Amino acid sequence: MNQKFKVTGMGCSACVAAVEKAVKATDGVTNVSVSLIENAMTVDFDENATDNQCIINAVKGAGYGAEVDTGLIAKEKSKDKSVLVTRFLPSLILLLPLVYLNMAGMMGWPYPEKIHAYIQFVLSLGILIINRTYFDKGIKSLIHKAPGMDALISIGAGVSFIYSTYLLIIRSNGPFFFESAGMIFTLITLGKALEAGSKAHTMDAIKALSELMPERVTVIRDNEERTIGFEALQKGDIVLVRTGEGIPVDGTAVKGNASIDKSALTGESIPEEAYVGDKVVSGSVVLDGYLLIEAEKTGTETTLYGIIDMVKNAAAKKTPIERLADRISGYFVPVVVGISLLTLIIWLAVGKDFNFALNMAISVIVISCPCALGLATPTAVMAGTGNAARHGILIRSAECLETARNVDTVVLDKTGTVTEGELNVTDIVTDSSTDEKKMLLMAAVLEAGSNHPYAKAIRSKALDVFEPSDIMAHFAKEVISIQGKGICGSIEEKPFFCGNEKLLKENDISVEPLKKEAETLQSAGKTVLFFSGDGMLGLFAIADVVKADSKEAIAVMKEAGLDVILLTGDHKTTAESIGREIGIDTVISEVLPEDKHNKIDALMNEGRHVAMVGDGINDAAALVKADIGIAVGNGTRIAIDSADFILMRNSVKDVAYVFSLSKRVIRIIKQNLFWAFIYNALGIPIAAGALYNAFGITLTPMIAAACMSVSSLFVVTNALRLRK
Repeated sequence: MNQKFKVTGMGCSACVAAVEKAVKATDGVTNVSVSLIENAMTVDFDENATDNQCIINAVKGAGYGAEVDTGLIAKEKSKDKSVLVTRFLPSLILLLPLVYLNMAGMMGWPYPEKIHAYIQFVLSLGILIINRTYFDKGIKSLIHKAPGMDALISIGAGVSFIYSTYLLIIRSNGPFFFESAGMIFTLITLGKALEAGSKAHTMDAIKALSELMPERVTVIRDNEERTIGFEALQKGDIVLVRTGEGIPVDGTAVKGNASIDKSALTGESIPEEAYVGDKVVSGSVVLDGYLLIEAEKTGTETTLYGIIDMVKNAAAKKTPIERLADRISGYFVPVVVGISLLTLIIWLAVGKDFNFALNMAISVIVISCPCALGLATPTAVMAGTGNAARHGILIRSAECLETARNVDTVVLDKTGTVTEGELNVTDIVTDSSTDEKKMLLMAAVLEAGSNHPYAKAIRSKALDVFEPSDIMAHFAKEVISIQGKGICGSIEEKPFFCGNEKLLKENDISVEPLKKEAETLQSAGKTVLFFSGDGMLGLFAIADVVKADSKEAIAVMKEAGLDVILLTGDHKTTAESIGREIGIDTVISEVLPEDKHNKIDALMNEGRHVAMVGDGINDAAALVKADIGIAVGNGTRIAIDSADFILMRNSVKDVAYVFSLSKRVIRIIKQNLFWAFIYNALGIPIAAGALYNAFGITLTPMIAAACMSVSSLFVVTNALRLRK
């Protein structure tokens, strides 16, 4: 059996490891996958050997919470970021006077000499109380033998505070290290706040996808129209869908005809005509006409919910590179604690007094404070994201930066990514006797009342040439929209036609004079609409035009050694024409969302590191499945919520910059982590007194805390190089 669970209380990769370890130890469990991003867990198990409650108990036994995932889309928003910000600001307010009081004596600043230590105690205690969650998680992780960053933070701050409190009680004078305890929590909370917003975006995408399904639908039962809730739909129901409404089921049209927009599913910008007997799918929208549909799939069996489930499953995958700091800290924490205890024992054993030995042990804990370790990634990410923002690029998280540096294959969606995402009149062709401007004006008048994308393209073109009053000066009568053919009507008592060749032929109008031009335009992937009336004959070529900088952007990516692929739901002719125009050799066309997902999966199975660039709902599953998802900023909310990078300038040129920036950021992160660990490798022995006997050198906890601050300052300063 495969079952999904919601898990609470996880904060780092060590938490994930602890949950997986506990559940894997349960009899009957064959596979466990835990997602820190979703706070979710998927378990495969033998129902005869265990059950949901046993698995939940295993998670609780590891110190975390769990419950069965009902499959319902969560309504609440993530509160992680707001909670962290709420903790950081009060902590900062308390930290500033705490640092002042600690330094005032050395700097000759005025301060309340008699009670300053007690004030420091109160301020530091306040910071620890505000951030007590670190103690809760840190203690749990130690109890369950899976220490992570929270354990490091808790030990560093806790020991500093306890030691300072001990000094305050024993002799009422310092040096005290209350500010070290406060600074540890405040700086780490800041780092956590910078990363907190990255976890909820996948669930936002899933919720947005679910909103495509209408809450209320119209069905025909007992020869009467009835409005029912979406969840009440049953297989075999006859569903009525009118103009402007979304199709809520997968099924077959049994009556009516309509022009339907499937762009949410296929990315195809050109609407399709649906007639009796045609299959239709949920998530499509009726643009013109109406349909009676016999439901064959409802609820979670529909195509739309299949996409939702695909996005959820793709989101459950783990990041290619786990957080290095958390992974190493699992070993680092017990080693540091062990060294600290060993330091205490050795100095006592050689005859030193308890205060000296404890001083050394505390110095080991303080100098190994995880501030630099905790800030190594978020400061680099913050500087890198600031740089990216100036270039119009928004970055979700450090994970995607880690992965983007390895990308070797870029898969581009067509509609709205390399093209403008809307239909435009690209060519107007007339016979020798027809005035082009007059034909455009009459076509705009004829199409004035239509919501069809072709009509909008013609009206938009006309408004580039004429004033709105010029168009409104004429009026079309007896306008009829003929599904699958076009539109006809009369203007000033003269008949006009605009549509495909079949419409004109049925009205005894020959298009032979323009046949060659029409075929040339169609071979270029453009849609041709013929126009006739009042002695005029011509055609409009309509297409989704390529963005001005797409060709240059693709050339830059290819020069950088990236393999570029065009993946689209458009027809083969259109897709290949666009590919030739922008310099892409590999074009995969006529694909549905699940095909896009599968194509990405196939490329990844070949050992490629894949980035998917898209802007539509149909790209959501592929964006999440790929190693890296990049959304164009003018795309749908769903695509943006599913992506790791968002290009606000709607330019594919920024894709290449994403990869170069990611390499710089990861290089800085590695430098910071290297410094943090080398610093500890050198600092801990010195703090333990390794140089005392030979040179008389010791580090007091105050000096150790200063070294910790210098270490953190180095990390931040190094990260700021990314601003250039």
